[in-house]
Amino acid sequence: MQPTWRDVIESLQQHTAVKIEYWLNETLFTFSWWMLLVTTVGIFILWLILLDKKRILEIVTYGFFITAIGMIGDVLGTSFMLWDYPNTLLPITLIAEVHTVQMPIIYMLIYQYFPKWKTFLIATTINAFIFSFILEPLLVWLHIYQLDNWKHIYSFLPYIMIAIVVKLVVDKFKQLGQSKEK
Repeated sequence: MQPTWRDVIESLQQHTAVKIEYWLNETLFTFSWWMLLVTTVGIFILWLILLDKKRILEIVTYGFFITAIGMIGDVLGTSFMLWDYPNTLLPITLIAEVHTVQMPIIYMLIYQYFPKWKTFLIATTINAFIFSFILEPLLVWLHIYQLDNWKHIYSFLPYIMIAIVVKLVVDKFKQLGQSKEK
């Protein structure tokens, strides 16, 4: 028998109930949960202190693009069961705290502090290396991130490409805005 849309909805409802039950009993207030909370709040406070308020619109625009791409990539990755998140700050499938706060802030800081292309590319490559080969394995060790059909090496180029493409887009927006002012 072919599944109906109602079957899909019931399956999603069951998944949600199981996920919340798991989160309440296995994740909430664990070491991993506290690490996510402390690092998310800490990096946000640090960003507020370091943010160049004169360029806030430009930097936040960059961050929003990074967030959108990160979330889309994450939805695709978890949907195709390439990876998953056993422990999250909130009882949802995605790891929103990483893709809406931590990752965008790190990318925004790189964008802010390395405006020239050469230094930006160097910093972005170092960041991609740290994300792929240090932070991802650490998240696996903390049972926050689980690789199913993915390897850390696969993340390296996307981390770089995301930064480059978004910088190109935001730089183009800046150019268009500056030409309108003249």
